Amino acid sequence: MSSTGRRSKRRAGRMGWPVPKNGGRPMTEISGTVAEIHARLARELLPETLGHVKRTAELARQLAVDHGVDPDRAERGALLHDVADRYSDVELLGFAEQFNIPVSLTEARIPKLLHGAVGAEILRREWGVTDDELLDAVRDHITGGTTMGRLAKVIFVADKLEPARDRHYGGLDPIRELAMRDLDAAMLKLYAWRMSDLVGASRPIDERLVHARNALIERTRTSWG
Repeated sequence: MSSTGRRSKRRAGRMGWPVPKNGGRPMTEISGTVAEIHARLARELLPETLGHVKRTAELARQLAVDHGVDPDRAERGALLHDVADRYSDVELLGFAEQFNIPVSLTEARIPKLLHGAVGAEILRREWGVTDDELLDAVRDHITGGTTMGRLAKVIFVADKLEPARDRHYGGLDPIRELAMRDLDAAMLKLYAWRMSDLVGASRPIDERLVHARNALIERTRTSWG
């Protein structure tokens, strides 16, 4: 390895980047087996997060079958969606600067909101993932986005409705049943619930959440017309 390559790898380690283990080449790409993805995630995620992404992946497969999305692709994307969840606020802001990710006022105040965008860049740069639609799904899984495809919607909804969410929120079965029939309707319910929760707690609402909800409302109105 050249001296430049060694410096780059040391810098990545200091920043907390997931440094590739196989001679500098990205490890298993998105085409890899679920077992291979599980093995790497088990090394990189906290146990609580690992359990969450596995449950999210199971629900994502079900939703994918119901909505004509490749279930294997949905499962892999769901497994990978929280790859940057383990990083601290300081690290996430550092990654955002390193990766030239725009940071909103709300994200500057609550850097945890950046873990989707940071995770997408880590998957692209360090895991070798080249599936742009899947990367968009990871990027948008927290607040949603204004131009989400079906894969992104499946992962967004699965993340919010995986079974363990009942321990914190309860009463999610009606939205789960709705999601099996109509992803957009379920997303609007989730947006409304999340915004109401934030307002009730006197917490800021990320403008991306507002834009995503408004865009979905406009699209559904257009389809009705």
